[in-house]
Amino acid sequence: MDSVTVADLQAYLKTHWEAVKTELLAGTYRPTPVKRVAIPKPGGGVRLLGIPTVMDRFLQQALLQVMNPIFLIFIQTYDA
Repeated sequence: MDSVTVADLQAYLKTHWEAVKTELLAGTYRPTPVKRVAIPKPGGGVRLLGIPTVMDRFLQQALLQVMNPIFLIFIQTYDA
């Protein structure tokens, strides 16, 4: 899974979507641990960056698109 690129995602999903969907609906899907990268800071030291797999980022974005309108309504209700 780690080797899947953004360009490969559509083809990967065509082949693996049913298994991913089954895991999501069963609550057994587990994201892959993020890749840790150390980015040097200009003043010294490093900043740690976590990079999720393309599949995990895709699922995060899908969830955000579903949840965002729900939370916006909730926030607007109590924001007034």
